[in-house]
Amino acid sequence: MIYTEPLFLGVTPTGARNYVANQVVSLRKQFFNACAGRFSVVEASIKAGLPPENVYASDIGLFSSIIGYLADRSKKLDDLGIRILDPALEPGGIKNELEFAAHVMLILKLNQMKQTNLRGLYLREELLSSWKRSREAMRQQLETSSKTSPGFITR
Repeated sequence: MIYTEPLFLGVTPTGARNYVANQVVSLRKQFFNACAGRFSVVEASIKAGLPPENVYASDIGLFSSIIGYLADRSKKLDDLGIRILDPALEPGGIKNELEFAAHVMLILKLNQMKQTNLRGLYLREELLSSWKRSREAMRQQLETSSKTSPGFITR
């Protein structure tokens, strides 16, 4: 099975993230965070006392947009207009948005794997052959994130 952790490889350093979060909370206003990336400053701001309903965040990438849409109770993944063009990757047996998010994230991971060498080809084959297990592992990772991040919602 393909190891899918961590969700993101980079993060704003703790000191900088907490400083910004405290400044955001002290303003006592709505927080708009475009190009939020990992949404780590948003998470830190909520943990520092900013009400989640005062947060408006987005990102330009599909991967992070999925995270943002799961975190925003007013949005549905359907609003992103995600279309899966490969019939072999059509989602089967999807019960909720969290499973759909995991499915799409695995497709993104699959598309990032190089096909120019044998290692990349073998990794792709392994992911495809263990798709259901990998999707469940990704779903669990998303669910774990949802329990540790205020404002993050599972549906």
